[in-house]
Amino acid sequence: MTLRRTSPGGLPPLHDALVARLTADARPVRRLWPPSLRVAAWCGAAATVLAVAASAGLRQDLAIALGRPVYVLEIALLVAAAASAATAALLVAIPGRDAGQAPLAAAVLACLGAAAFVLEPVAPGGTVLAGVRCAACIAMFGLLPWVALLFAVERAAPLGGRAAGTYTGAAAVLVGAAAVRLACPIDGHLHLLAWHVTPAVVWTVLFSLAGATWLVRRRAPARA
Repeated sequence: MTLRRTSPGGLPPLHDALVARLTADARPVRRLWPPSLRVAAWCGAAATVLAVAASAGLRQDLAIALGRPVYVLEIALLVAAAASAATAALLVAIPGRDAGQAPLAAAVLACLGAAAFVLEPVAPGGTVLAGVRCAACIAMFGLLPWVALLFAVERAAPLGGRAAGTYTGAAAVLVGAAAVRLACPIDGHLHLLAWHVTPAVVWTVLFSLAGATWLVRRRAPARA
């Protein structure tokens, strides 16, 4: 029978070598804020985007529009859906946590916000050029919230990158949709359906795929 050589601490040399290898590049990290605080910080960034859209948008009668309850309801539902999706993204980014009811709440609120415009009086539509501008601006206004939320999610080391990326994309596009609703001067039903709702769905798919791919690759183990 052969005896295994051990280190002074009583552990095999292979164990000591493995521990040394794992701790060689270890660096102290700051403790993450609780999800509620991180959601609040992200909502601050989203509110900044909405404020920019309201002040720099083409809608000249915004003060009058904000006096219409249905118009305010549309924007409030979209913003609430975005906050719910962001909450889901930050929760699933924590190993061992699930998103709870946040994804369901986000989906329901988003659907209600997307459909609420039908309750408003019929209004003239816009041109195709105006529609293309609105579709592009949804992505533009959603870019900052998307990058900010991806950074926050990635710092939490998510194991479920696909789910976190999907919720992140949805949250960002919902902010973009709310921002464009504030900035766009056109209230026509056909315009809103064709150039606000439909592009928002498309952008959500694209943002979600991009975010999920990035998060999964970031968490993939490096090959030797």
